[in-house]
Amino acid sequence: MEFILKHPKTGEIAIIVFSNRSIQNHLEDEIKDAHTCDCEPIGETNVVDCNCEDYLCEFELQERTD
Repeated sequence: MEFILKHPKTGEIAIIVFSNRSIQNHLEDEIKDAHTCDCEPIGETNVVDCNCEDYLCEFELQERTD
């Protein structure tokens, strides 16, 4: 994937190219954080009684083949 950056004063252009695999490796933690559960507090308390986080942390991001 190609990213094009432009300096606001000089107009100089910089092009940075990352492979899909490289982007995935850089974003691995954010990708895992985006995968959440929908547990809600019980009644009028702030207590959430579920084990979604324990379950979700077991997921492993798979290597890209491209």
